Amino acid sequence: MKIWSLLPLLLAPSLQAASPLKIDTGSEQGIYYQMAKEFCRLAHEQDEDMRCQPNATSGSLENLDRLARKKSDYAIVQSDWLYQASKGEGAFAGAPQPGLKSLFATHAEPFTLMIRADGDITRLEQLKTAPIDLGLKGSGTRKTALALMAVVGSREQDLDLKSVGNVAEALCDKRIDAVALVIGHPNRMVLDAAKRCPITFMAIEGAVRDQLIKGRPYYQPSRIPARIYPGNTKPVPTFAIAATLVSREDVPEADVYRLTKAMLGQQIQFNEQTYGYANLFHRARNKTGAVLMAPQHAGAARYFAELKTAGKL
Repeated sequence: MKIWSLLPLLLAPSLQAASPLKIDTGSEQGIYYQMAKEFCRLAHEQDEDMRCQPNATSGSLENLDRLARKKSDYAIVQSDWLYQASKGEGAFAGAPQPGLKSLFATHAEPFTLMIRADGDITRLEQLKTAPIDLGLKGSGTRKTALALMAVVGSREQDLDLKSVGNVAEALCDKRIDAVALVIGHPNRMVLDAAKRCPITFMAIEGAVRDQLIKGRPYYQPSRIPARIYPGNTKPVPTFAIAATLVSREDVPEADVYRLTKAMLGQQIQFNEQTYGYANLFHRARNKTGAVLMAPQHAGAARYFAELKTAGKL
């Protein structure tokens, strides 16, 4: 009887070890979910005992909340939200999360201002009086778009903001003149619009971009790649945030090192499997350093130090 009573305790560690760790992402249709799924697949191929899977969420803000409440140990988070959470600024004023630690950046998400190619809108200043969709109220996309519009002297209350259910349809039907998106490319919504009507992207560059980026290290010069969407044969300058795999400082160094090594140990194969994503950071050196808006976890830093020693960084 005593042996049987001990069985649950003896089995518990193995059952726990068999449970895959989860990475909070975004919706199942989004690139965060797809990236985590591919990283986990490669991690398991590299380390057979390593099992992880993406966990669908509403996005970065929920992910940061789950990390803070220790509902999750890993999440993919936008660099601007990560910066603000780490510093206790913006939406996180008075509630900083200093324990956040970066593992590595996965890909850039360019700010994309989509307009009709045959429309009259060609300059940011023209959007002051035009019907536009800058994302849902309170969303990261809208906050980014409003920061940009402030550079050209436009306040939120002065803009003709719309929230439409189908932005591709609304843009092509001329119910709105522009759509703001913070996305990796290619994107299904943009492809849908391009199939409905000729679309293009407004360039964000020069003094406007310089002024926006100044004091905001989470924004980096970027571009929307060429030849992804019909009629767009040249890259369009803009700025971008970086999606980042994040954990907490209390997550053991050995665990983070093992996960990072397993995920990135087959970088060539990862590049081959995900070549369709134009804004991925394919090279190891682009995944670390200044692009990270929270200090790197000691476990991840250990792996990148090994890459540097081996001349692979």
